[in-house]
Formats: sequence, structure tokens, C-alpha cells
Amino acid sequence: MATGLLWDVWNSHEIILMMSEHLQAIEAALCAQNAYQGLDSNSEIQLHPMLCQAFTNSALGIHREVGYPSSPKSRPNEAQRQRCDLVLTPSKNQDLFDPIDEQREQDRAVGTLFESFAQLHEPNPDDSFPEDAYWIEVKSVGQFSYVDGVPGPNPKYASELLAGPKADVIKLASEPVIRNGGSLIVLFSEHQDIGIHDITTCANAMIEQDLPISIPEFEAFPITNHAGNEWCTLGLIPIRF
Repeated sequence: MATGLLWDVWNSHEIILMMSEHLQAIEAALCAQNAYQGLDSNSEIQLHPMLCQAFTNSALGIHREVGYPSSPKSRPNEAQRQRCDLVLTPSKNQDLFDPIDEQREQDRAVGTLFESFAQLHEPNPDDSFPEDAYWIEVKSVGQFSYVDGVPGPNPKYASELLAGPKADVIKLASEPVIRNGGSLIVLFSEHQDIGIHDITTCANAMIEQDLPISIPEFEAFPITNHAGNEWCTLGLIPIRF
């Protein structure tokens, strides 16, 4: 199998900048509509397609809910596979090669007339390899959050901020095939300085636990106060592979 040749071209700051600019455009549209709820009313899952749309006009490809390229020896079924929220490929309209799917094809052919063909199977030359892609896990947390549509202080703010991204970093770093990626935190806060401070605190806690991360990249912008939050801060914590 060919190996990745593009894994060192990713720029974490450019990635987070594109996402921030798109979310700002959505926030501006909500303001123009005098929307009753703001950007911070969206759940983590609802933010995923918005973040994907940030790359619509770029040369990059974007994929959602991609199965991790775990060792083919384990070959988990689709229901058991862990999935990554967002995966960027170097080129638009580019499929992401799945080594587990390839192994399954070979397994199905064992003992049949197609066994030799399956063993010679090669990926499409236009495919992007997992090691060439940029893998992003997303966590959204707010000082003020919505519960059943009602806004209020988030009693789980600290635990969500510390536990969620940490789990994502461990998941990404444990994949030997992945060479590029990070944990994206979308944080809604009351004051401008809180976002960068709290995400930095989260990153420092990971460093103290010897997790392999690099210096976070940040982008922040103001939002209309509907629930108590007045700022949105995006923090992308790259994994150090």
C-alpha cells in the first residue's frame, strides 16, 4: 500500500480560522434575522454541519463521522467502530481510503475463486490515505447552556471542558495510522478572556498528564447574548504525533 506524502502540509491556524469565519457569518445572519436564540443554542451535533460548511469554498475535502483506521487485525464491525467527527482531506471530492474495509474485502474472498484478486487489491490512486488527512474531534461547552430549551448556568462546565477534549486527544493519539489532527473546543463564555484562559487550562492539564499535544490555536468573536454567553472561542489543540 502506498504511504502518505502530504501529512506535513496541514496548517492548524488556517483550519481554525476558516471555521471561525464561517461561524461568524452564521452569527451575523442570526442577528440580521433577530433570531430568538443564538449560535450557542446549537448542540454539538448541530455544529458539525456548520463547521463542515466552512470548507465549501476551499480546495479541501471534508468528511463526517469517519471510522477510525484501527488495526486491520481487530476488524471491528461497523457498529463497534469508533468514529471521528470531522476529517479533512487535501483535495475536494476525494474519497478517504479505509484499510479496514480493504481487509474485510480480502477476508470475504478467502477460500473463493476471487481470493488471489482480493490479495492484489489496490486502493484507488485518487483516494486520500488516513495518514494524509486531518482528523478533528469536536467538543462544545458553554458557561451558560440550554436544557430543554431553557438557558441557564452550566453546572457541568468544568467537567465537560476537562474530560471531553482529554478523551478525544487520547482517542486520536492512540491511532498509529493518523499523523495529523486535533481536539476542537467550541467554547461559549460570558467574557472575552475566559475562553482562551479556560482552554489553555484544559491543555495544561493534558500536558501535566503527559498527553501528546502541541500549543493550541485560538480564534474568538462576540455573539449576541441570548443565554448569558457573549463570546465564542474556538480552540484547536493539535496532537503531537
